[in-house]
Amino acid sequence: MNEKQVAKRYLLSALGLYVFGAVLIGAFAFALGSRAESVSLSGGQIAALAFLLPLLPCASYAGFVSAFLRVKELKRKQMILIVVLFPLVLVGVTVFGLVMLIPNFFRYIIVLFKG
Repeated sequence: MNEKQVAKRYLLSALGLYVFGAVLIGAFAFALGSRAESVSLSGGQIAALAFLLPLLPCASYAGFVSAFLRVKELKRKQMILIVVLFPLVLVGVTVFGLVMLIPNFFRYIIVLFKG
């Protein structure tokens, strides 16, 4: 698979993940806010929850893509350490993905239009 195909798949899947998460969390927050006995949420709070909370799974996805796109380059001991220290790797990859979320989008958009 060439870099242009990877870029297209990454952009489509990351945007799909974000939109799906925003719709799902927005619907959940709206339903939670409409209950009589719950804490009332304003429209702005529901929108903020719907647009900001999906960034966490998107950041984790971006981290996994950025970190493990070159899995074949890892040595056997490195792969074993990743499996043994999985919780720490998961936190590290999520933080790495948070940092790389925007640069990855720009990089892959450039790859698509460079062609």
